Amino acid sequence: MLFNYPIAATANNWISTTLLNALQTALEALQQGNEPLVFLETIPEVYQEQFSRGKKFVELYNVLLDECRNLEEHQQHLILTALSGQNHFPGVYSMNETCPTIAETLPAVHKATRALFEYAFLKLSDLKTPGSNLTIRADYHEIVYSHLEKGCCPFCGLELLEAPDPDLVDPDLDHYLAVSKYPFAGANLLNLTAMGTTCNRSYKGASDILLDELNRKADCIDPYADEHVTISLNGTILLPSGGRGPTWRLTFNPDVKSRNWRRVFKIEQRFRVNILEKQYKTWLEQYAQYAHEHAFDISNKESAIDAVRKFKKTCAFETLPAIARLKGDFFELIETELNHPLEENRMHNFIAALKKI
Repeated sequence: MLFNYPIAATANNWISTTLLNALQTALEALQQGNEPLVFLETIPEVYQEQFSRGKKFVELYNVLLDECRNLEEHQQHLILTALSGQNHFPGVYSMNETCPTIAETLPAVHKATRALFEYAFLKLSDLKTPGSNLTIRADYHEIVYSHLEKGCCPFCGLELLEAPDPDLVDPDLDHYLAVSKYPFAGANLLNLTAMGTTCNRSYKGASDILLDELNRKADCIDPYADEHVTISLNGTILLPSGGRGPTWRLTFNPDVKSRNWRRVFKIEQRFRVNILEKQYKTWLEQYAQYAHEHAFDISNKESAIDAVRKFKKTCAFETLPAIARLKGDFFELIETELNHPLEENRMHNFIAALKKI
């Protein structure tokens, strides 16, 4: 990810925490041979009115408990382990920690859990935190949007998200851990990320972000942690022989931890095809035009270098963050080669020829 989400956006996480606490208490009661309390008796008073507005909460909660009621104690333990493990943020992103699922071992319980938490997810758009004028989702959207770099999707840096406005459609709110596999995290704001439509529907889908291409647990980036990925074009061959275009090389830091993000969202291919290969000639034309307008004589090497230094600073003003980063690094490479004793003449000849474009 190019930048993170603000942890403050997850503050109103009471639907998820209340349901999880109620379920844990009920399952523990069943393990001890006791009958659980009825649903609304498990809800803190401050939230009872809001949960009462969700007409299906009681029904779906009871269906889930009915699926659990006659299970053996070790099976109920599996459910509790899944409930806890699927909400163990940020530990769930470590390759050293498991994230248990009951999709195959207890399919009926899994189905009932998914129905309850998918309903809870929908209620994020209807229910309000007591004292707030906004729904939970609207409040989340405002906090996230004000934090995101240029209002752009952090997963790709290529898609602008809709701004908070009652007349606009909210951006997709993706389940980072797929609800089809990890339903206990289905309404947890720590597992929800405002995401561009292309990233969500064309790439992420129901992919398991916790597993690599061989279905092994992998280290993953926590979208709410203060961590992000930097991108470099170091190793790119700008002027290969035969007059071909650049041979691109993208490197990412951290490498291992960002691999699943890059794989699931096809970051390298999208950046190479949609940005670098498509736009680098335009960038060079823009540089030549900038040099002309600012009276830089790029037929002179020192003047060409000075023009690159100045033009490079303008790259930060690109609307889309991914383009800004790659464009800036592209001209960083050009500047480096213009100053390299073995490459300077060839690169300068190339730059000087831009005057003729």
